[in-house]
Amino acid sequence: MEKNRETVLIIDDNKHIRMQINLVLKLEGFDTLEADNGTTGMEMAKERLPDMIVCDIVMPELDGYTVLEQLRSYMPTSDIPFLFLSAKADRSDVREGMNLGADDYLVKPFSAQELVQAISARINRYNTTKREIARKMETLQEISASKDKFLSLISHDLKSSFAGVMGLSEMLASKLDDLSLDRLQEISSLMKEAVHSTYNLLESFVEWSRLQANGMKATIESVNIGETTLNVLMQHSGTAAHKSITLACQIPPDTHVFADTNMIQVVLRNLVSNALKFTKPGGTIDIVAQETDSGIELSVHDDGVGISTEDMVKILQTDDVGSVQHTTAGTLGEKGTGLGLLFCRELLDKQASKLVIKSAINQGSTFSFTLPKV
Repeated sequence: MEKNRETVLIIDDNKHIRMQINLVLKLEGFDTLEADNGTTGMEMAKERLPDMIVCDIVMPELDGYTVLEQLRSYMPTSDIPFLFLSAKADRSDVREGMNLGADDYLVKPFSAQELVQAISARINRYNTTKREIARKMETLQEISASKDKFLSLISHDLKSSFAGVMGLSEMLASKLDDLSLDRLQEISSLMKEAVHSTYNLLESFVEWSRLQANGMKATIESVNIGETTLNVLMQHSGTAAHKSITLACQIPPDTHVFADTNMIQVVLRNLVSNALKFTKPGGTIDIVAQETDSGIELSVHDDGVGISTEDMVKILQTDDVGSVQHTTAGTLGEKGTGLGLLFCRELLDKQASKLVIKSAINQGSTFSFTLPKV
C-alpha cells in the first residue's frame, strides 16, 4: 500500500518564492497547497488541516505572526508544525516567532536542502509525537477498562460476601423463638466469621487496588492452595448454612502451587459463589485437587441446575463484558450476571491457566483449572 504523502501549506505573497518552494517540495514527494496572503492561508489551514505550514512573516492583510497566533488558538490547527520564512534575520524577530509557537525559522535566501531538511525534521518529530500520544491514550484506555472491570469485580465479590451475613441475619430474625441456645451460638459464630472474612476481603481489595496502575499484572509466588480454599469456604459459610448446602474441601492443607495470591482467591471466591447460587438447598459443593502431568488441577463441583451450552460458549469465548451479562436467577432467586466467571477466566489467563467447564442441565457443573505445583 502506498504511503500517505504529507501536505505542506505554503503562505507567501511572493509568487516566485511560492513557485520555487512548491517545485522543491513536489520533487521531494510532498503534496502542496498555496496561499498568497495571510487571510487566505489561515482559512485554508483551518479547512484542509495540512501536515506542515511554511509561512512568510511580512505579508499584506495578516502578517505571519498573526496567522500563527490565530492558528495556535484554534484547536484543530493548534499543533500543526509551523515554519517561518523571512528576510528578517534579527534575533528578536526569531525569538518573537518562537514565543508565539513557531517550530522553526529559515532566513531568506535559503537552499533547497535547508528547506527540505527543516520540513522533514519537523514532520517526523510531529508524527513521532502523535504516535507516542496515541500509544499513551491506548494505555490509558486499557487502564480505564481494567479499572472498570476491577470495580465490577469488587461489587460482585462484596455482594456475595454480604449475602452470607444477610442470610444468617434473616435466619436469626425469622426463627429466633425456635432456635436453641446451641443453634444461636452456632449462628452467631458463623456471623462473626463471615463479618471478619468480609472485612478481610475488603482489605485485600484495597491493597489490590494499589496494584491496578500496573494493569492487573500477576505476581506469581508459592501459594498454600489448601489453606486458601478453606479461607474462601469460610467466607461463604453463612450463605451455605442459609441454603443448607454442604461445602466440602478435599485438598490437603499443605498443597502448594505457583499463582498470584490475590487473583487465585478471587477465582475461588467467584467459583464457590457461583456454585452456591445455582445449587439447590440440601445440595453439595466439592472442591478437589488432583495432581496431573501439568500440575495441580483444582475443581469446584456442584450438583446444581447446570449451564446451557449457549451460556458456556459465552463464558469461555467472549471477551466483551457487556455481552455475557444476563439475569439468570439462582435457586432461591439470587441474581447472576455471568461477570464472576468472566473475571475468573481473565485472571486465570494472566497466570497462564485456563478455565474449563463441564456441565449438564439439572445434573450440576464442574469448573476446573490447573496451576503449576511447587
